[in-house]
Amino acid sequence: MNELLNVINVIQNTRHDWLNRIQLIKAYISLGKLDQAERVINEIVLDTQNEAKLTNLKLPQFAVILLTHNWGKYAFKIEYEIVDNIRTDIVDDTVLTNWTQTFFNELNRCADPLSENHLYITLEQLNDNIHFQYHYSGLLDNSSQLIGWLTEEKSFPKEITIQEANDSEMVIDVFC
Repeated sequence: MNELLNVINVIQNTRHDWLNRIQLIKAYISLGKLDQAERVINEIVLDTQNEAKLTNLKLPQFAVILLTHNWGKYAFKIEYEIVDNIRTDIVDDTVLTNWTQTFFNELNRCADPLSENHLYITLEQLNDNIHFQYHYSGLLDNSSQLIGWLTEEKSFPKEITIQEANDSEMVIDVFC
């Protein structure tokens, strides 16, 4: 029964997202702003291509977290891009998912809930590693707490590098 409710929830949220996008396109067309309507359509195409790449990674638990994150009550929204073909046989889906969920929870604790906060995630293959780049843009109430967690976290990734960190932007490279 719980699984059926999850499926219904996914359908409801997906339908809501699509209706919002269609209404936005219709509004731009009715206002004669065809370039804006085309921009939204191009964004939809790009998002759909990234969703297809994500679901083809053979990391189903990780994919679910990214696909459903923006439906939750987080203080930040995510966008992601899969750059190229990625060898997913070198990472455990459950371990990656657990680390990602913990990272999102830590980031959520530090993100200012009244600000517009975004986390851009890029996945790419670099030699024998999967490279995740997390680029946070928004306000952080306590960036040092998040930096502390990242530097102390030893359970999963091979390497975490903090490229930039302040109260409005953070760039983190994670190698698995």
